[in-house]
Amino acid sequence: MDDSLGNTIDREFTRTSRLIGVAILALVVLEVAVFAVVFAVFGAQVAGQWLPELLLAVLFSLLIGAIALNGLGRTRRALVEDVGQAAAQELRALRSANNRAQSLQRMASTLSATLSFERVVEQSLDVCSLALDEMGIPRASLVGAVFLYEEGLLRPIARRRFLGEDSQRVIAGKRGVVGAALSRAEPAVTNNPAEDPELRDYEAFRDCLTAVCVPLRAGFQLFGAMVIGTDTPVQFEEEHFDLFTAVGDQAVIALQNAQLYQRLEAEKQRLIEADEEARKELARDLHDGPTQSISAIAMRLNYARTTIDQDPARVKQELAKVEALAKKTSAEIRSMLFTLRPLVLETQGLGAAMEALLRRYSESDGIEMRLVGAENGNLLSKSAQMVVFAVLEEALNNARKYSKATTIDVRFWQTEGLFVAAVSDNGVGFDTYDINRDYSTRGSLGMVNMRERAERIDGSLRVESSPDSGTTVTLVVPLDKQGPPAEGDERLSDQPQLIDAGN
Repeated sequence: MDDSLGNTIDREFTRTSRLIGVAILALVVLEVAVFAVVFAVFGAQVAGQWLPELLLAVLFSLLIGAIALNGLGRTRRALVEDVGQAAAQELRALRSANNRAQSLQRMASTLSATLSFERVVEQSLDVCSLALDEMGIPRASLVGAVFLYEEGLLRPIARRRFLGEDSQRVIAGKRGVVGAALSRAEPAVTNNPAEDPELRDYEAFRDCLTAVCVPLRAGFQLFGAMVIGTDTPVQFEEEHFDLFTAVGDQAVIALQNAQLYQRLEAEKQRLIEADEEARKELARDLHDGPTQSISAIAMRLNYARTTIDQDPARVKQELAKVEALAKKTSAEIRSMLFTLRPLVLETQGLGAAMEALLRRYSESDGIEMRLVGAENGNLLSKSAQMVVFAVLEEALNNARKYSKATTIDVRFWQTEGLFVAAVSDNGVGFDTYDINRDYSTRGSLGMVNMRERAERIDGSLRVESSPDSGTTVTLVVPLDKQGPPAEGDERLSDQPQLIDAGN
């Protein structure tokens, strides 16, 4: 017990004892005074008759005082003992709370210092073992695991005292204490883990007498569960559940950070691969196009130089061919520059940029290409227009290379707050089953890029095709998220106008 509290109790009880002593003394004095009055008024004979009563009254008063002082002393000792016990219990509670706070702080520090989810969940089990320490149960008796969902099943990714093949076993999380905790989204306790329909699959939990399951969730999203067991019967209190819940929340934050980091790393790698692929494609295009043309120009000029004196007429023909080849090379380079940085997209918008692109492709490939509803490209913000242009350009390149089409149509329109763009061809088509099932495993970087670009502007991509029936690639973008600023939010008519890019 704190010395200041003990001194205060002693001081108050000393003051009370003095008051009792003064009161008894005053009572005795009063009794003697009454006897003196009787002696003075009635004489010695009457006073002598009252003397035994006076002595009895004084003795009785002194006895009452002694009893009061003794009772006060007993009360003081009992109070000191009770206060000491309460203070010690409160001190233990404060120390426990302080230990929990420090453990959670260390866990938060680990969370901010590392992106390793495994380290955080390992420490979460350490923090949960504090609850056992507070009950006098050694930490060595802790059996625990953090389960995360993997393909719809719960797999233990952090473990304590797991035996044999326990680390490889998975559970559904639908029954028993785990199912109860996940369904109610709050901690659940079982006093018979050995008979639990799912925990009994783990040898480590069969020797436990108590187990608590804490759901790992963020809002309505469940990530998994943390199960803590002990081979000693335990009666968990509300503060322990609060600790488990706080630990679970920290673990979920660590998991979300780790997942975000993994996604960022994957996106970084994807961008590196996409950049490398773009460089390779540009190198191939330069090698197969302008480089070859320039080499041909150099050869023809060299031929003209060597024959200019012998056959001037032939030189004129060669120079005409060189001029035509130079114009073709210039057109190819302009087309590449347009693909790399379409300035018309930045200055005139999506519709004008798509018209220019279709016109170039139509002239180079001899395929009839048409754009319908070009004015609806203004429904999108500038940043969204650039992404849509990149998606449609990739779709057009696929159609040019693989469809063997004679006609390609591009349409823009608006429906129910959505901007829709579609690229349709009358080519050979293909079976879309594999793409719709898992496009990421087909090795088509172009298709992956289109879908990921669509996701960046909250859009979705759909590919429809069948053999000998052509192909349609449809991009849908929500206008409430990707529309232009309020001052430019003027919706044009949904009725498209036909623009023939071949003319």
